[in-house]
Amino acid sequence: MRSKNIFPLILSLILLGIVSLLMVSNIVDSSIQTNGRKNISIFVPTEGTSISELLDSLESVGEIKYSYATSILANLKGYDSARFGHYKLDSTLGRIQFLRKLNFGYEDPIDFSIKGYRDKQSFLRELKYVFPWSLDSLEHYVGSNDSWTHIIPNTYEIYWSSTPDEISKRIQREFDAFWGSYRRRKAEELGLSPNEIMILASISQAETKAMDELPRVAALYISRLRIGKRLESDPTAVYAYRDIHPESDIIRRVSRKITRIVHPYNTYIIPGLPPSPIATVDPAVIDAVLRAEPKGELYMCADPNRIGYHNFTASYREHLINSSKYHRSLNRRKIH
Repeated sequence: MRSKNIFPLILSLILLGIVSLLMVSNIVDSSIQTNGRKNISIFVPTEGTSISELLDSLESVGEIKYSYATSILANLKGYDSARFGHYKLDSTLGRIQFLRKLNFGYEDPIDFSIKGYRDKQSFLRELKYVFPWSLDSLEHYVGSNDSWTHIIPNTYEIYWSSTPDEISKRIQREFDAFWGSYRRRKAEELGLSPNEIMILASISQAETKAMDELPRVAALYISRLRIGKRLESDPTAVYAYRDIHPESDIIRRVSRKITRIVHPYNTYIIPGLPPSPIATVDPAVIDAVLRAEPKGELYMCADPNRIGYHNFTASYREHLINSSKYHRSLNRRKIH
């Protein structure tokens, strides 16, 4: 009689074991996500962060399920700590895969977009917002004149854990790829280096927003450089003034107070080009500058009849006439 009573118990235990194994197998093989969203970004800011604590934190905000069971699985596999970095979590990722990524540091890259027409400090603040480094360290490596000059706006695939030095080197690789033999030859034909073209392009884009006028603006500056005449570019004077007076109001009219300011970027004062670009420059602007055809024009003044465009001339006397017309226009509009 006793053996007959034990058999159902043994059978029940076997069935319970099979069900438990199936449940564990289902948890192990199933997606770790709860909501089916794709590419959730998880940032581990400290090397050696406890995987169990990280899992509990993710479950508390509804990003994963079964954190306790997953923690047990992590302990069984010997995965106790997560590596510093960025990891993507999507609906196709199983628990073992996710734990392995965290434990071995199989980091996923991020997409970081660098936009054109950003001054250095704005760009560095954008870097600081994305990457886990101090502003000082980013400025030391990425904000140096060489690195800053070599920035090509684009979307960069890069690891979040990349050091400031590695970020600088990634920017350099993009610069080298952009400045292939064709563009270098075009720059050489203009008598300039790639670095000088980058600086000139940053000034030209600040002078005009009309893409069809950019080559002509650049050509004028090149003509001035060739004869040793100061560029006398308003955007560089404004840049210098704002660097010294960062809290200044919007400058609607460039006065002598601004053009006479002593600063290494003010081309009313310094000969040649500034030490580095006054802003990041889109590739289209760089290519427009490379299409410049210097023809001896040395002066330009905003055209009051064509907003956004300029009047060009090689004659200083004619330039004074153009300038007088423009300033009368400013006075009529009460722009001071």
